[in-house]
Amino acid sequence: MRMTLRTIILVLTLLIAAPAMAQQGKTTITDSTTTALFLNAMKEYNSGNLQKAKEHLQLLLAIDSNNDAACYYLANISIKTDDIVSGELYLKKGIGIDSSNFWYRDMLGQIYIKNKKLKEAIKVYEELLALYPKKSAVYYSLINLYLGAQETDNARKMLAKIEAAQGKSEAVAMTSFQIYRMEQNWEGGLNYLVEFDKEFQSPRIECVIADMYAERYKDSLALVYYNKALKGDPQYAPAMYGKGEVYRLKGDFANYFKEIKPFFASKGVDPQMKTEYLKQVFQVPNFVQRFRTQIDSIMLGIEEVHPADTTSNIFLAAWWGQGGDNEKCKRILKRNYELYPEKYSTLFQYVVAIYQLEEWENLEIATTQALEKYPGDADFTQMRGIARFQQKKAREAIESYREMEKIALAKRDTNLLVTSYSVLGDLHFELKDSKSAFAYYKKALKLKPNENGVLNNYAYYLSLEGKNLKLAYQMSRKTIETEPDNPTYLDTFGWILFLMDKPLEAKAQFKHAMLYGGTESAAILDHYAEVLFKLGEHDLAFIYWNQAKQLDAEKKLEKNLEEVDFYLTENGIVFYLSPGIIAPPETGAVSFEIAYEF
Repeated sequence: MRMTLRTIILVLTLLIAAPAMAQQGKTTITDSTTTALFLNAMKEYNSGNLQKAKEHLQLLLAIDSNNDAACYYLANISIKTDDIVSGELYLKKGIGIDSSNFWYRDMLGQIYIKNKKLKEAIKVYEELLALYPKKSAVYYSLINLYLGAQETDNARKMLAKIEAAQGKSEAVAMTSFQIYRMEQNWEGGLNYLVEFDKEFQSPRIECVIADMYAERYKDSLALVYYNKALKGDPQYAPAMYGKGEVYRLKGDFANYFKEIKPFFASKGVDPQMKTEYLKQVFQVPNFVQRFRTQIDSIMLGIEEVHPADTTSNIFLAAWWGQGGDNEKCKRILKRNYELYPEKYSTLFQYVVAIYQLEEWENLEIATTQALEKYPGDADFTQMRGIARFQQKKAREAIESYREMEKIALAKRDTNLLVTSYSVLGDLHFELKDSKSAFAYYKKALKLKPNENGVLNNYAYYLSLEGKNLKLAYQMSRKTIETEPDNPTYLDTFGWILFLMDKPLEAKAQFKHAMLYGGTESAAILDHYAEVLFKLGEHDLAFIYWNQAKQLDAEKKLEKNLEEVDFYLTENGIVFYLSPGIIAPPETGAVSFEIAYEF
């Protein structure tokens, strides 16, 4: 029995109705073997079990070689599994059985288009047009194919047929303009649109005309047509920002912000369009710095009209974070998470905001809750470890980083494992368990022998204990060979030289450190003062000791995290977190990075 798609639909309809009909005693449905096979195939197909569906359909085709419906779905499966050759063969077989079927030919045409076989695709759609001369979609498919093949004359002939059958329309006008553009006849295209607009007054057409005038620096004419477009549709987004852009490019920023505000304040404009536009504007040098106040006002407007849009919320949070308003950043990300608690990303971003604000108790609570929802997550585990350390819960922090170690081993993530070992080393040293600390550093260096953060911390803590200064010297020297201007590494190396009774060599290292940020570290200033005092430069030593006091060394050592940086990228926002974990930043603890893009 030959089963067409129409037959199958009828059978399915009857089967759905069968229970009710049977109750009324009207009819009974008996499935044939081919029908059963097809229904089983459709069940598997709709469940995503393509291989099983394929097996049923192939068996069906073996029983009924003229089953075009089986051919069609086998072609679908082949395409979904990237077997384009088989897909093409099945479709050709289906067309051979039912030559007038629109969907079989259309799918074959799409295969050819996907594989850039334009000539073959053109032939398919020309055959379709002969079969279905009233289907406008076929005409436009052919026009696009002709344009793709640079056959503008054929495209224009086809467009003339559409216009003769359907009359003038915006779609016809835009397609005609595309042909002019391909022929690089800009003036002809512009004149065509101007004449069309005189008769039909389309905001879309008027905006295209305005864009073309703006590109040619004919600002007055551009504004005329942008205003015409907005008169026809006051919420037409391209005209709204296009008009603003005329003023921005002229340097007339007062009028720019006046004209662009309605674009951002409109509820009818897609919020993603707004953020994409801002990303482009932010690329202009010094624009953000010069007009931050005005942009702040725009951002508040976006938040007011799109409070539940997650893309806007992330963008706004990044903006306030960049400007140092961390509370606003946190508020927006909290709201975003509350709106979309099922999304990992919204929770992650909210936790990052708490991290940035250094709300350690809240961070521990938030990460603990996050780990209940996402057990084994490396980022949440690590941030909980940091939160615990900052609250002086060293043993709980060790527990977190041992969890990180397990995660890293399971993932075979060397970088994560090195970070875990490094921080575990720092934590154990804080607990005065130097034996365990040094064992962890050795584990880290076995995996990555040239990891500067680990080398520095290991060397520094050896020097604090006055143990194996020769090994400490060797490790520290490695760090300044690769990063000669790093003040933290210079401090460690200089201090080791001092302990080895080489104060003159130590002084040279500290003088270099002073040039590259050493004056901002109380620990480095204190070490430098010790070296100077040893060399008899007492007055200068006391100057540096006083500077160290002014920096409030104790408070400085308790603040282990640097600010989170937010960067706008083409795909969204990336958060970079670089804390000095456990050991103060001066000691060069291994940093880590967490990134999220949308």
